[in-house]
Amino acid sequence: MRILIIILFLPVFSFGQINQTDANGLRQGLWQKQQPNGRLMYRGYFKDGKPVGKWERYHPGGQVKAIIKYKENSDSAFAQLFDVYRKKVAEGIFVNQKKEGNWLYFLDEIKVSEEQYKNGLKNGISKKYYQSGELMEEVDWVNGKQEGKHVVYYKTGEPYFQCEMHQEQRHGKCIILSKDGKPQMEAFYKNNLRDGEWKFYGEDGEFQYQLNYSEGELLNPFVRDSIANVKMQSLEQGKGRITDPEQFLQDPTEYMKREGIMEQW
Repeated sequence: MRILIIILFLPVFSFGQINQTDANGLRQGLWQKQQPNGRLMYRGYFKDGKPVGKWERYHPGGQVKAIIKYKENSDSAFAQLFDVYRKKVAEGIFVNQKKEGNWLYFLDEIKVSEEQYKNGLKNGISKKYYQSGELMEEVDWVNGKQEGKHVVYYKTGEPYFQCEMHQEQRHGKCIILSKDGKPQMEAFYKNNLRDGEWKFYGEDGEFQYQLNYSEGELLNPFVRDSIANVKMQSLEQGKGRITDPEQFLQDPTEYMKREGIMEQW
């Protein structure tokens, strides 16, 4: 009788085992791992050495960090990522543990950006959004490098900043526009160096001055010095700050936030 009870319960004991490998060294069944503080780090199932079904990963505090659902008979998996406050921060597809296709990113559960991936590298158009939903920025990527356009938009949908990129470097024309479409600056780059004519305009779109560059070298520094003197005189006379359009190029999106051009993002 005792022998019969042991035999009946053997499958239950085997099923309850974790972190097991078969005779061929392939992981099978339930696998899990603890963090240094004793809480679970991850938990999920293997079949013939490959993860299957639903997997969960955890923050040190025990909150769910990721829920990953593996597609049957496939190397792809749909993942949702969460912060320590249990709010979703991202979701997308992994193929062979690399990001693939369209990935969405969230802030306070509102979509704020999306990116295209191929074999783990950005490939396609990346977009950022205002928190109210309007498109804020578009960047072209090819095999993990910026290649093509970089555009930042006003909430109205009109372009604010446009620049051409090549191999992660500015290469070609860059322009800054006011909300009503008037130019504020037109500039050119060659392999990330200032090159050609740089034209600057007033708030009303009227031409103010021009700087000429050749592969990073300023050819008419006397114009720059004259403009700098005018700006300094204006500050000394208490006429207020004169915005330098060249600052737009450092980080156009951050500049818009700092200057209050972005009402809400």
